[in-house]
Amino acid sequence: MTVSYNRLWKLLIDLDMNRTDLIAIAGISSNVLSKMGRKEQISLESLDKICCALGCDIESVVDSEGSAIRYSQESTEKSNGVVYTPSDLAEYLSSSMARNVNKGLVKILDPAIGDGGLVVPLIKKIKSMGDCTIEVVGFELDEKAAESTRNRLHDLFPEVKADIFVADFLEYAKNHVGIAKFDYIIANPPYVRTQILGSEKSQSLSKWMGLSGRVDIYYAFLIIADRLLENDGVAGYITSNKFMTTKAGKCVREYLKKNTRIEKITDFGDTKLFGASVLPCVTIFGKGKTSPEDVDFTTVYQTDLGAAPVSGSIFEALSAPGMHSLKDGRVFRVERGSLCAGDSWTVSTPETAAWLSGVDSKTYCRFSDLGKVKVGIKTTADDVFILGEQSGAEPLELARPLVTHRNAGQIVPSGAPAWSVLYPYDMGEDRRVCLDLDGYPRSREYLESRRERLESRRYVADAGRRWYEIWVPQKPREWGGTKIVFRDICDAPQFWLDEGSIVNGDCYWIAIGDDVPRDLVYLALAVANSRFIERYYDARFNNRLYSGKRRFMSRYVEAFPIPDPESEHSIRAISLVRGILERGAAEPGELDEIGRCVGAAFG
Repeated sequence: MTVSYNRLWKLLIDLDMNRTDLIAIAGISSNVLSKMGRKEQISLESLDKICCALGCDIESVVDSEGSAIRYSQESTEKSNGVVYTPSDLAEYLSSSMARNVNKGLVKILDPAIGDGGLVVPLIKKIKSMGDCTIEVVGFELDEKAAESTRNRLHDLFPEVKADIFVADFLEYAKNHVGIAKFDYIIANPPYVRTQILGSEKSQSLSKWMGLSGRVDIYYAFLIIADRLLENDGVAGYITSNKFMTTKAGKCVREYLKKNTRIEKITDFGDTKLFGASVLPCVTIFGKGKTSPEDVDFTTVYQTDLGAAPVSGSIFEALSAPGMHSLKDGRVFRVERGSLCAGDSWTVSTPETAAWLSGVDSKTYCRFSDLGKVKVGIKTTADDVFILGEQSGAEPLELARPLVTHRNAGQIVPSGAPAWSVLYPYDMGEDRRVCLDLDGYPRSREYLESRRERLESRRYVADAGRRWYEIWVPQKPREWGGTKIVFRDICDAPQFWLDEGSIVNGDCYWIAIGDDVPRDLVYLALAVANSRFIERYYDARFNNRLYSGKRRFMSRYVEAFPIPDPESEHSIRAISLVRGILERGAAEPGELDEIGRCVGAAFG
């Protein structure tokens, strides 16, 4: 049976990751990734590794071929009647953007019209506000789907003129300079990263729209709306929320802020309105410039903070900030405020702004002052280099201790058995110096027996490297020093101290500078593993995933604050961390006390 992994590819786009990143963070082999690219089945063990690494369930990764997968561009799925947008979300978007435009003729554009699920409630809303003539222009790649939508609109609104073009909207807009202006633009555009489109098409699109880096095609849909709106028009989009937090989304954030007047953002987070693998948001804007303090910004995220009053739906809960329970037992926190347009776009309330300001005033230094955040090694042949538990046979001379996500813990590593990695480099050198295998007979024999597998990595030879080298070994000498290691994606922060191990690519690490006082390292561990840092992360960065999981990206961790190490509460936190490290484990209640000390140190 062929298997579709489209949900996983879309999830990687949401996480601003590529397929190579997936190999490193999930600990799967390139062979597994190749099977997925060919739509072949993979083992349950590999699926479990992916789900654990990304913090998702199996339905976010795999789906039988032919099932309805949101954002797929396969025409077979469109002709099978896929509902592109949940009806309650379509109603919410239409109600949020509809207004009396005081015109006899109202023109609507849906550049990715699908089955018309967005324009239908918008037409109804406009008609309810008064008499007017309505014209709809839509674009759809599949001819059968376009014809079906024409018929649907005609049956529902025979008086509405509907022109549905079978064409790529972006190509059409690029080649038709004189395209009409619209009073409403409503859309739920597809997720297709420009690199997937093919080099020629993606380069043309990126140049035309001023895009760069690992971007998604929906960025272009957002940007072009400004060019097609009437002066008093309004655009309403349903997209992934990731443009608000990723580096790739910065160009879109800057463009929207400078060239449009954003009225409303609703970040639906991990509500799973589209299923497990999409974190959607609604953005409504017109022409002009954005004043962040005037943007109505609401976020909805699942929480584990306990019971709350029951709401009938997510949309009912939006009207009242605070905690809400749904009938299925999930509890969500609704926050409502204005736009904080920093490095990331987050919701700003007076309380949050005052709290962050207080934290900044109590900040002694930041994690970036400890050392640079780096990713672990990427072998691109884990099945050869990562040795797992070694028993019985005499160990290989070049085997070094390895830290992976299995060892993740708070302050100290977990009790998972130690693994090792065959690391063919001089550990005393800053730069990469590959060792000659003649001096290491057992390691040479082991590698020679797997030479064909390693030589299949043609890119290693093309880069002028030896056939048995690791693709990304990092600086060998740094492995012997003090490190703070942490997981990239997890539901609770896991930062622990390491001395002398090599870090695998499914973890990140901070190479502690030689001049950094030991107590400051201990205080950083206290901060990183506290409830305080979870609150700080959510307030400052807001890059949350599913069910409370967060992604601890390098630029976020480098910005983590550290309080004055000489304060009473900091001294106590340092003492507690030192004790945990000496014993190799935390006593009951110690981590909670450390969290209280950190919170008190920041006031």
